[in-house]
Amino acid sequence: MRCLFFILFFAPVFSLSAWGQEAIERVFVEKFYCTSASDLKAQQYSGPINEGACTYRIYLDLMPGFRFQAAYGTPQHPLSISSSQMFFNHADIGNSQPNLIPARTLSRNITLLDSWLTAGAAGESFNGVPRNMDSIADITFEKGFLTLTTEETSLSFSESDGLVYSPSPWIPTFYNMDEAIKGLTSVSRTNTIEVTNGAWACMGKGAMGLDSLGTNMVLIGQFTTSGELNYALNIMVGTREGKSIKYVYSNPQAGEVELTLLKGSASPFKARKVKKLKKKKVKSRK
Repeated sequence: MRCLFFILFFAPVFSLSAWGQEAIERVFVEKFYCTSASDLKAQQYSGPINEGACTYRIYLDLMPGFRFQAAYGTPQHPLSISSSQMFFNHADIGNSQPNLIPARTLSRNITLLDSWLTAGAAGESFNGVPRNMDSIADITFEKGFLTLTTEETSLSFSESDGLVYSPSPWIPTFYNMDEAIKGLTSVSRTNTIEVTNGAWACMGKGAMGLDSLGTNMVLIGQFTTSGELNYALNIMVGTREGKSIKYVYSNPQAGEVELTLLKGSASPFKARKVKKLKKKKVKSRK
């Protein structure tokens, strides 16, 4: 933990501002899923969830070759992720980080919709990728669950599940966040994650997206809620040269760069039915 503290507060800082381009190109909030009535039929295992609850995935769209090193909060600019309604935590299998959710359980009812923080992973043996960039489903889900899709992709979850198998997915390390993430466990609930003196990080060089030299999208959190999602983030990014850049959403201190796109919100959305392809009739030759 002392090593993480050193990285966050004493690491050499570099800025790309003079180049007119920042290492974080955008925060992409993916509209991952929206629950239907059929998803509610296993609440004795999953815990309470409302029809129409939305699952959001928060990605950092980084410049090619750059790495996510940490998301952090300080008294000068606390990190927060909140909703007007409670976050959904799977009562049977849920965890505050997806690396501790066994791969064999992701196919059960709505385990995939659990709320958590991450450094790229979306399960014990999977990294996360936006569904509109995923054309292969790694999981066969329990029949009758996750039957809808969203406006971002026409593919069903049997075709695209936002998971890519990895024997060694990126692992988050948490510093001084025991109280902050307590509400993301399977036995408790919260609607606010606030960090005023802590972080979650990917130790070593940091995490990269699956297309690290292209889109380079790194997943840092997933949240299911019936309300609006709000976020205010501070992010440390590793450069290709091995240096670090600390970006904050407001009130930058010495060695930090203000990047206002790190603060935003996402409103509840509607799911849509998966379109079934019509089979073309083949005329017989006479």
